[in-house]
Amino acid sequence: MTYIQKGQFEFRPCKLSDVDHLVDKLRLSDVRECALVGASPEMALAVPFLEEGAKGFTITHKGKPIAMCGVTPLDEMMHVGKIWFLGTDMIDKHWLFIFKHSKLILSFLKIDYDFVENYVPQDQIKTIKWLESMGFSKENDPYYFNSTPFIKLFYCNLDNFEQRISKSRPTMH
Repeated sequence: MTYIQKGQFEFRPCKLSDVDHLVDKLRLSDVRECALVGASPEMALAVPFLEEGAKGFTITHKGKPIAMCGVTPLDEMMHVGKIWFLGTDMIDKHWLFIFKHSKLILSFLKIDYDFVENYVPQDQIKTIKWLESMGFSKENDPYYFNSTPFIKLFYCNLDNFEQRISKSRPTMH
């Protein structure tokens, strides 16, 4: 099943074979980020297949995976999810397509959540700016993990929140 098909690009649910294709081709910045939080690239890419409630998607170019992204539930009661994105150097080569369709891709990731968040190494300025351009907010004070500063970025899905709240309100007669 394909959710988005634009020219040579496709956005679809991920397959386990996508992990094998991507694991040795990830951008150095993504491999570094995995290492900073104590995860191997293979472990990070396998999250949609291992963690209950996690969803994962793959972006392909000419039928070959160039990135995976997804969201993992952090707090089901509060409807908070951890959002993530790992890609190959092809992402940088085709940045305009990714940038142009980021909000549409985000709509698939945020659909079940009131808030999605992640922590990005503070020196990943390009990633932070990209997320801010999509409507993410950032906290100014860094969080430290193994002495490395990370910035928390979060997105408030007000549409989902308002729909859920309006369904739970009693009807007045």
